[in-house]
Amino acid sequence: MNMTTIMAIIMLVVVIALILSKKIPMNFVLFLVPIVIALFLGFKPVEISDMVAEQFATTMKSSGYMLIFGLLYFTMLTESGMFDTIVGVITRIIGDKMNVVIIFILTTVISAIGMLTANISTCYLITFPIMLPLYKKYRVNRVDAFLVTQSTMAAMCFIPWGIGIAMSAMMADCDTVELATASIPWALCFIPVIILEWIYFTIQHKKQYGTLGLPETAEKETEAEKAQADENPNRRPKLFWINFILFIAVIAALAVFKIPAYFVFIVAACVTAMIDYPKDFGAIWNKTGVMVFNIVVMLLAISVYIAVFSQTGMITAFAELITGVFPGMLAKYTFIILLLLSVVVIRFVPYQLYNAMYPLLISIGTQFGYTPIQIIAPYVCNLCLATGVTPINNSIYVAAPLLETEVDGIVKKGVPVFTVVNALVVMLAMVFGILKL
Repeated sequence: MNMTTIMAIIMLVVVIALILSKKIPMNFVLFLVPIVIALFLGFKPVEISDMVAEQFATTMKSSGYMLIFGLLYFTMLTESGMFDTIVGVITRIIGDKMNVVIIFILTTVISAIGMLTANISTCYLITFPIMLPLYKKYRVNRVDAFLVTQSTMAAMCFIPWGIGIAMSAMMADCDTVELATASIPWALCFIPVIILEWIYFTIQHKKQYGTLGLPETAEKETEAEKAQADENPNRRPKLFWINFILFIAVIAALAVFKIPAYFVFIVAACVTAMIDYPKDFGAIWNKTGVMVFNIVVMLLAISVYIAVFSQTGMITAFAELITGVFPGMLAKYTFIILLLLSVVVIRFVPYQLYNAMYPLLISIGTQFGYTPIQIIAPYVCNLCLATGVTPINNSIYVAAPLLETEVDGIVKKGVPVFTVVNALVVMLAMVFGILKL
């Protein structure tokens, strides 16, 4: 075992221990521990700085700028009351039949449509502002709603225009469409599991509130909330159709024309500000100030962690260590075992670890008759599931504020639930012959 591997293990153990102790803020842990480890490995401060700067630039380009302007745009839409109006229309159409089950179904449908943009953060930005008023009114657990959304997005990850599947196809040295086609059966295995999630979460809700409909205590609170909303000076009911048409144009630009998300949201935020808040847009933008600052700080902390883990060779060393612990015939099932462990592993380790292991897994699998696509296809959808409940993934810091909940709550409930979900998907794939042993 070389020094790089030893330091990778030490860094991982220290980070996990400090995060679980909750005595030091997680972003401080992700800032300081990797830097100390990199110094022990012999890297100079200037070299570490260059690694971090490069990773932070990549992070901001891929998601950071989009998050900042996406949050600005959707904050203004929420303040304008557009989503409340949409929810009101949905509620009137469904009428007395509206309940928690239907809310989870609507969450799944909207998430699936939002994922056509092939961007997880954008999907959150589309889904949660629309559904949050319903979650509040019917007292739906926001973490449960997040887990249903993430499961739906995982099922949709087979779409061939997504960056994730494109990178996986490069690793497998195959055509993107070919890998997407091979991933569809895995995506279909998510459908019965998502239905089980609806059932499980509605049972939990029924135990807590005694009903799947509108809780008795919600009536008076809802009227109070309505009165408060009517008094909100930021509401723009007369501009609903303008805002709605612009919203549809944003979705089309993202999903149909594939215009970069950060550019779409910059334009949409500026146009919406000029239309809805020409004289006081600064006050609306300031509402997201603290949220945006915290997100940027956490993105920088994550960038430090990922930069040191990946650019010092630790990811490759750690990947070789993991694949090397499966001796003899057990090596044949290495890719399956690691798939089953993915939710727990990615809770603490960057998902790039799995990307680094793809060539190793393929080289092992080919010795037992597996094709590269058979090795990689199971990871396309299931890794998306795993990356949804880790605090070292950027997108979770978009979802949490949009749902007005905490990252810790999502992670705490999400890891055990998704470990089961992941196992059920793999089991269904085995039962239907999709995963050949």
